[in-house]
Amino acid sequence: MARWIAFAATMLGTWILTNTNVNLFALGWFISAISTIMWAYFAFKDKDIPRALMEICFVFLCFRGVINFY
Repeated sequence: MARWIAFAATMLGTWILTNTNVNLFALGWFISAISTIMWAYFAFKDKDIPRALMEICFVFLCFRGVINFY
């Protein structure tokens, strides 16, 4: 069930980021960061270290997006 919640959050964050409303970009990046943290946790839980490291790198980029658009 948690993976479906992460998937829904990923889709919501992506939808917000591909929208033309720049005022919502910080929210989109924040939602993407939360969903990516969830996917990184699942990767560590599955012992898939390369995928987990990729997700962690994306988390930092998401927080950078939040800072840039806030």
